[in-house]
Amino acid sequence: MKKKLNKEFDKRLDKRMKKSLNKIQLREERAGYLFLLPSMIGTLIFIVIPIVMSLLLGFTEWNPMKGLAGVKWVALANFKEVISDDRVLAAIHNNLVYSLSYVPLTIGIALILAAVLNRFVFCKIPLRMMIFMPYISSLVSVATVWMVLLYPDRGPVNAILSSVFHIANPPKWFISSKWALVGIIMMSVWHDVGYYVIIILANMQGLSREVYESAAVDGASAVQTFFRITVPMLGSTIFFCVTLATINSFKVFDQVNIITEGGPGFSTTVLVQCIYYYAFKEYRIGYAAAVAIILFLIIFVFSSILQKLEEKLTY
Repeated sequence: MKKKLNKEFDKRLDKRMKKSLNKIQLREERAGYLFLLPSMIGTLIFIVIPIVMSLLLGFTEWNPMKGLAGVKWVALANFKEVISDDRVLAAIHNNLVYSLSYVPLTIGIALILAAVLNRFVFCKIPLRMMIFMPYISSLVSVATVWMVLLYPDRGPVNAILSSVFHIANPPKWFISSKWALVGIIMMSVWHDVGYYVIIILANMQGLSREVYESAAVDGASAVQTFFRITVPMLGSTIFFCVTLATINSFKVFDQVNIITEGGPGFSTTVLVQCIYYYAFKEYRIGYAAAVAIILFLIIFVFSSILQKLEEKLTY
């Protein structure tokens, strides 16, 4: 009898304990959700709703000057127009050229600078600050400086090319359809490389020194150590930087809009600049949303490919 009573008492005690624990967990969860609520509301209002609205607007024709009454459902008409739109097609081409040039140059230079700063240079902290300074500088001021540097007639870059290297006809840079995109790529690499140097350098300093010591004992040179030890060990970091740089390369806008506004012709027009042009100059919000959807799909495809490559090469 005593044993049965003790068992029943234990069961009741367990039930009470479970109930009290469940109540505590519920209180903690409610408190957690209350703390998350402001950020969740902000995400909903400023990210989720605009994304859904832009997806819907891509299938409509809407001039905001006419108000909501001007919204017309046009299904896939906007996407059909994109196929024959010279501005958008030129923007896709320029974005691909920009991305395929900007990403390897930026990450390659960042890797080299990080390796140099990690091993061979004194005064590392001031040098890191100098390399990182362009990234935190305003793009407007940076673009203005580069416009002066690459000024066709009296710019210092062309003066050096003609006087030191004896080039008779130096590039016209931002007023030339051939060289304008090259100048923007150069400026973007210079502006952004410091950010990736800091990321790579931080991960490089966390690598095991024992591996480098054993490589030195085996007689490996600095170049062999870099390509056979440092780069493979930084695989996931490099892929992270490449993915981030690729996404940023397709979102390029400020320097293009400030320096060339997409010209000369369509030689520097990019997709974000197209979206800006159609939305805020021609007031074709639906068509601009369709171009934004295409931009999203391109970024999604490239990010997915890079993710698959990272899984194959680093794991």
